[in-house]
Amino acid sequence: MYAGRKHLETYRVSLMLTERCNLSCSHCWLDSGPDKTVSMATAEAFDYIDQAREIPTVKWISITGGEPFLFEDTLLKVISFAKKRGFYTECVTNCFWAQSEKKAEIILAKLKEAGLEVINISTDDFHQRQLPFERVLNCYKASQRLGVKTVIMCVVARSSRLTIGRVVGMLADGGIQVIGKDHRPNSPVSALAIESGFIPAGRAAKLPESKRVTDGASIKGPCHQILRDVSIAPSGKVFPCCSALGTDEAFAIGNAGRERLRLIIQKASRSPLFKVLMNQGPEGLYKKGVGRSRKEYVNRCDLCYAVMTDSEVFLSDHSGSKRQSNQQQKPPDDCSHRSHRDFFYQPGARKRPNKGGKRAGNHKFYSAMCF
Repeated sequence: MYAGRKHLETYRVSLMLTERCNLSCSHCWLDSGPDKTVSMATAEAFDYIDQAREIPTVKWISITGGEPFLFEDTLLKVISFAKKRGFYTECVTNCFWAQSEKKAEIILAKLKEAGLEVINISTDDFHQRQLPFERVLNCYKASQRLGVKTVIMCVVARSSRLTIGRVVGMLADGGIQVIGKDHRPNSPVSALAIESGFIPAGRAAKLPESKRVTDGASIKGPCHQILRDVSIAPSGKVFPCCSALGTDEAFAIGNAGRERLRLIIQKASRSPLFKVLMNQGPEGLYKKGVGRSRKEYVNRCDLCYAVMTDSEVFLSDHSGSKRQSNQQQKPPDDCSHRSHRDFFYQPGARKRPNKGGKRAGNHKFYSAMCF
């Protein structure tokens, strides 16, 4: 039985289906591109999903990359398998495959039938330098017609022309809710949109510092994603979050091909390092003198990555020799810590499959979100 602390509650496992991508975006912290060849085998993905099922708080399986739609057959099988195991599913894409609205609808219809709940669309100057925005529009229109819930992710630099405001305008849908902005939809919410600055990691580390922008969100407070939103690479290595820490294998907390995922997370949760992140956030490490100072940080994830990569703490001791405070800290009552998955579904709506293999209980898509 999973015995993690109550406030930890791992809720999502991301499977990086492949390191390969048809694009080579300059902001990509994973350094994905057409030259990458490493991918996750279908049987391995099935095994990781079964391991995730041993953690009762996990509700979501997310399929990421690279570009998972390069392996459409595998994507369909993995989503179908996850659905049968009782999980909600989402996948990330740049929409290269949506050459027309009709083709986009055909592909998405198959994925929806397999069990896809949410499609996460990446669109910004970085992507659209290599791919026409029309592909994004085709995918978006198809998802709306089919009732596939949609999240739009836009990463910006100081010189970006394609901001989230412009993306929403080009999609011509007044029902898109921009999280963290003053924008309010003119009709019931049809999709969520999120804008963030690029984190200077991976390929993005080569971008000039003058191009960085801050999200405007606070970098203070505990991290509510560390060990709650874990990712698994094609190698089987498990990373403590789905952010930039996954760019360096030194930050892997274990390998799900060799040890059960629940045990890996349990061990990591006892590390003084992760206790500081969970209770105080990256600023807690920063205040302890770990890492060098910068004038500003893009967001909390940027601060975390900067502190961790400028420190020997993580590399020298995963298990930790010092005991940090065990005081539990509940998430704030506002929505600042919540992911888009929290907005799509009522908390606690998911139940395990019954003996027939079907999910019990209903889930609800919010029409009135908490802002």
